[in-house]
Amino acid sequence: MRHSSIDRRHFLSALGAGAATLPLLSLPGFVQAAGQDLPRGKILVLVELAGGNDGLNTVVPFTDPRYRDLRPEIGIDRADLLGLDSDTGLHPAMSPVASLWDAGEMQIVEGVGYPNPNRSHFRSIEIWNAGQGADVIAQQGWVSEVFAQQTGRAALSDAAGLTLGGDMGPLNGEGRFSAMRDVDTFFETLNHLPGKRHAVRPVTPQSPLDHVLTTYDSAQVTGQAIRRRLEGSRARQWDFPDSDLAAQLRTAARLLDAGAEIAVLKVVQDGYDTHDAQPEVHAQLLTELSEALAAFASAMRDAGLWDQITVVTYSEFGRTARENASGGTDHGTAAPLFVCGGRVAGGLGGARPSLDRLVDHEMIHTTDYRQVYGALLNDLWGIHHAPFDQIGIAPVLLRA
Repeated sequence: MRHSSIDRRHFLSALGAGAATLPLLSLPGFVQAAGQDLPRGKILVLVELAGGNDGLNTVVPFTDPRYRDLRPEIGIDRADLLGLDSDTGLHPAMSPVASLWDAGEMQIVEGVGYPNPNRSHFRSIEIWNAGQGADVIAQQGWVSEVFAQQTGRAALSDAAGLTLGGDMGPLNGEGRFSAMRDVDTFFETLNHLPGKRHAVRPVTPQSPLDHVLTTYDSAQVTGQAIRRRLEGSRARQWDFPDSDLAAQLRTAARLLDAGAEIAVLKVVQDGYDTHDAQPEVHAQLLTELSEALAAFASAMRDAGLWDQITVVTYSEFGRTARENASGGTDHGTAAPLFVCGGRVAGGLGGARPSLDRLVDHEMIHTTDYRQVYGALLNDLWGIHHAPFDQIGIAPVLLRA
């Protein structure tokens, strides 16, 4: 059967405007690299806080006098903070996830960054996505690179990774990585995919058109497998808030509850570039983040999956230690990240950057982000990736 050009137009149209920002082969094709084996059994959910989250007003060293010296206007009063220990408080907007902290299911890794930090949004997130440091230009994501090296493991039946918001980021590269905006759009896309061709094909050199059609064939087979999982399970009526991040996490919960086998899911929350009027904007962002994470944790407990889930936040950089004249902060360096899940070793991790020893007026990172990546790979799947292991001792993120 020959596919007409209208099939391709319908396929791309069904994906919506966001399709233009994604590689063709990582749309709902779930294209499998030949011979690739992937880890099974644990699920990593990456939450990108796009724009550069202000870590110093997220996890606050309220007993450090330098904090108020640097932030006389936007600093948060001790009485308003959620207490973590005797000298550390959490932004009050994060109260929805306080129960995770109390249950020992949240670790806050402080001072995460990398040497020679870059303060460009685009370049710094490239560095975080690639996992190769500030001096390397690379397009492949760190998850894709590491999984491509794995052999001798059972292959996941559905996908190695799925992006539910933003670009492919850490999942960019060859392998079973794809993008899915929501369940309804996914179904619509599958309905517009060309039908599967005959299994016997002429032995001829592959043309560019054949390459595209092969991708469609793969999309039909593996996409329909996920569709069967979704249609074969009931959609539970979980209570998620009304935000874009929450919608992405609701989709993640729906997929996982349906039994979809996906090692890594990636979502995104935009808006953290708080150059002015930061207190109001930051509070709203952290409220949305915390409510969405709390709803996701509740849904995963309800589904009996919380012990298999590890949620990790990350951002391209932190903000400046000193506030600016517009009631905000500018592009900075180190910042904390959050790790949540049923098996997470709770508490404060890493080390707090000193506010007395700033370099070029900025905080010095104490934990390299690649140490966190190495810990996730090891703790979740027993993977040792030499470039990460060589950076230094990885933090302990999960309980044995």
